[in-house]
Formats: sequence, structure tokens, C-alpha cells
Amino acid sequence: MGRRTGMEPITAYLNGIGETDSVQPQTEPEPSPDGMVEAYTLPLIQDGVAAYMANVRTQVQLVQVGPHLIPMTYNDKEYLNSYVCSPYSTYVSYAYEELVLFRSRALRAVLAGVIGTIAPLLKAGRINRNIHLNNWLLSTNLYEEMDREDLRLATGRLVTEYPGHAIVFRSLNERTNSGLMEILKSLGYRFVPSRQVYFFDGRNPQYLEKQNNRWDATLLKKSGYTVLEHEDLTESDYKRIVDLYEQLYIQKYSALNPQFTEAYISNCHRNGLMYMQGLKDADGVLQGVVGCFIRGDVMTVPLVGYDTSLPQKLGLYRMLMSLVLNRAAQQRQLLHLSSGAAHFKRLRGGEPFIEYSAVYIRHLPAGRRMMWSVLGGILNRIGVPVMRKYQL
Repeated sequence: MGRRTGMEPITAYLNGIGETDSVQPQTEPEPSPDGMVEAYTLPLIQDGVAAYMANVRTQVQLVQVGPHLIPMTYNDKEYLNSYVCSPYSTYVSYAYEELVLFRSRALRAVLAGVIGTIAPLLKAGRINRNIHLNNWLLSTNLYEEMDREDLRLATGRLVTEYPGHAIVFRSLNERTNSGLMEILKSLGYRFVPSRQVYFFDGRNPQYLEKQNNRWDATLLKKSGYTVLEHEDLTESDYKRIVDLYEQLYIQKYSALNPQFTEAYISNCHRNGLMYMQGLKDADGVLQGVVGCFIRGDVMTVPLVGYDTSLPQKLGLYRMLMSLVLNRAAQQRQLLHLSSGAAHFKRLRGGEPFIEYSAVYIRHLPAGRRMMWSVLGGILNRIGVPVMRKYQL
């Protein structure tokens, strides 16, 4: 089969988006080499995203960019939404919640004032009227390399089809996406910072020699917990997995994190879309779980959960991270451990990088372009220095 140009297939996948809650392709998508994209995305299209992520409001479609079949999300407003498809939630709602990380009341007050000032500007500029490409609706999107001409054609076609929508690539960083970022920059995309993320190189896992990682491995070995591999987990565990994830990521951290349902866990486990591991106690109760999501040679961990009612001294989080760090080394993969728990990750050898969203806005009205420019300016001048200084 000849190489696709990146132009014609996009029309087939995009027609009708915005007209129905669940849009079917007008032509059959070309299967991806591993079938992962379809297995992950088609249920979201067919059943609606809310059946798999309870707090995510968006429409999903598959689009072809050259040889790559990738998921795309489409939004207009949806301000009460998870940050995985809502820039407003990222830069306003979630940012407000993150203020608790700062000890200085004065700094919290200043940052709250900045957020409060830009919030109405972002709504007036319709920041949530966007299309996210390669959006897996996870805290971190992982990318394959893409050709400049394919991206140019895809961008042009999307601008034609959706002249009122910004085009966004989320979760970009210089560690794993430097080439893609250069291409997008040359095509006129602008970069807006979002957070600081941490990497561990499992291809050369010197981080395992860190004292904290040795302590964590010893803790796991002596803990009395049984490590369950992916094949050891069963359908009867799905409800408990959801509960453990919600205890940590939703109840303890933020309700803006994607709220996975049993249907989502089932699809990911049955189809091997995430490699899951668990910790079972002496009574046979699942007390912790992690799920690794992989694209190419990069791994991320969007699924982490444990019983937060148990004493912190048990070290469940430490043991789960030990599983992840060791698995990255065993698989010889680069581990993208996302943001949060920054001090914990730095002590264990995590390397920080600023993460960005690439935004194409040349086709938008002047007022909306200005909104994105102001947001980018504020985050580059204030947000990035604060993240680096306070090692967030």
C-alpha cells in the first residue's frame, strides 16, 4: 500500500464531528501496525467518552497524519471538564488547586491574583474551542515521530474544516519531542508552558543506584506484599483498581484528573493497552496498582492507586514506584513519570523538563490570538521561573 499524503484521509475521519455525540468514520481506518490505536479509541467513539472516563466531556475521532493513525478530541466550551481536553481547567481550575504547594502566603496571593485576572480573559477568548491531536485523554500523551509535510497538510486541512478552533498538541517536551517541536515551530505553532515533568532513563538505569531507590526496593522485598503481574489480575479486580486510583488521584489530588471507569480498566487490561501490576496483602486484598502506557520506547504511568486509609509508613507509593522504575529498566525504556511529587522524584534521580502545548492560532480572530499570546507570555515570564525555582 502506498504512503498516505496526510490530506485525503483527514476529510474522511473529520466529516460530521460536532453534529453527533458519537461519530463514526465514513471510511474504514487503515489499521495501525499494532492495532493499539483502534483498540483504545474506537470504544470511546462508539460508546461515548463518559462511559470510560466519567468526568471527560469531549468528542473523539481518529485521524490519519501520513502513516500515523491518531486520536483527536473536539471541544467548544466544556469549562467544567478534566484538564486532558480543557486548557481552561489546566491553566485556571487546576492551577488554583496547585497553590497549596506554596508555603508562602504572599506568593499564593500573588499567583491567585494572576489566575483570577486571566480566567475571564481565557473564557472571553474561547480557549476551550479547540482540537487536540494525538490526545489519549491521559495526564501525559506520548508521540511517534511525524513528518513535516504530513503535519503541514494535516494542519491546513483542519484549519479549512474548523476555522474557529485552535489546533493543539499537548504534552510536548524537549527530552522526547525536540524534533517534533522544531517542525511545529516551523509551521507556525506557538508554545505555551503547562507543567514540569520528570524522566528516568531505563536504557541506562543508573538511577537504580540512588540510595532512595535501593531503600524502596528493600522495602518492597520485605513488605510481605505479593506482586501481581498483568496476567494475575482478573475481571474481579477492576472495581478495586478504580477505587484505589480514585482514592489517590481523585480524592487526594484533584477531581480534574480523568476519572477512569471499570469499562476503561477492562478495555486497557483485556487488550494489553496498559501493563498493570498490583500489590496484594497477606489477606489477599489488592492494596496498590500501577498501569504503564507505552508508545515506542517511552513509557508513562497514568494509572497509580493505593489504599490511602492505610498508614503512610507502610510505603505503598514507594513500593509502587519501585515497581515502575524497575520495569522501565527491565524493558530498557525511557520513563516519563509526569508531574507531581517532585521532591520524591528528584531524590530518586528524576530529570526535570518543562512541558508545553503547541497551539496553532494563525487562522483565529485577532482577539483570540491575543488571548493565547498573553497566556503564553505570562506563563513563560512567571510560570516557568516559579516551577523551576520551587522545583515543582
